[in-house]
Amino acid sequence: MTRTLLLDADLLAYRASAANQRSYDWNGNGNKSIAADEDKARQYAEEKIERTADKLKADSVIVCLSDDFSSFRKDRVDPTYKDFRNKVERPVHLYDIKDWLAEEYETVRWTALEADDVMGILATDPEAADERIMVTADKDLMGVPAKLHRPAVYHWNGKLIRKAMTIDITPLEAIRFHFWQTIVGDTTDGFIGARGVGPASPYALDVLEAESEEEGWDIVLQAFATRGGEDEAIKQARMARILQHGDWDGRSPRLWLPPAWEEPLD
Repeated sequence: MTRTLLLDADLLAYRASAANQRSYDWNGNGNKSIAADEDKARQYAEEKIERTADKLKADSVIVCLSDDFSSFRKDRVDPTYKDFRNKVERPVHLYDIKDWLAEEYETVRWTALEADDVMGILATDPEAADERIMVTADKDLMGVPAKLHRPAVYHWNGKLIRKAMTIDITPLEAIRFHFWQTIVGDTTDGFIGARGVGPASPYALDVLEAESEEEGWDIVLQAFATRGGEDEAIKQARMARILQHGDWDGRSPRLWLPPAWEEPLD
């Protein structure tokens, strides 16, 4: 069986462009100028892809990119989703590197979806004839029941993990992580979870031991009981959920529903 890597190209483009620019404050007055080298950023990205493909003995690579102009989470779930990122200064050649990656490699980018969603959908396609491995430092992909390769240094649940590893996430492990993320939120992605409930809380710890989706969701509802109730829990879960095969019909995503719920008829 052939092996395909699904690359988080948003993160790769950011790191490649950020690593190859320098900021200079010539007068010490805070008015900085930036020198950025797009060629070196391209070289950085290319070498990273080649090294990763060689290390994981991949036969092919798919570059997964976000839609930079629309988001179903912002449009259909919460209009404040990732609002804070509009104030963050991005590397000069970020979008140039994204465009270059899309020209040079097989690329998937779908309307209103993030790179995480693209990876999740492709990785869980039951009709795929190849072995697929998601490659990213982003912990969010631990909510997808598929193979995931993470780099040598990253944080998980308050611990620093120094060993690169490829893990095979089971469906139950993916559910547990999704509900854990729903409870604790994610400041990087701009959603709060159950306000005031942190990763060391009994709810967060218990949900990682849940034996079923129903049990896990019951713990989520307990966490949100005095923090917006079921409606808020569902909203946070929809923002935390990384799309999988069946959540995307090629045009629009299917919003996540709690266990035992049925999608309303049109």
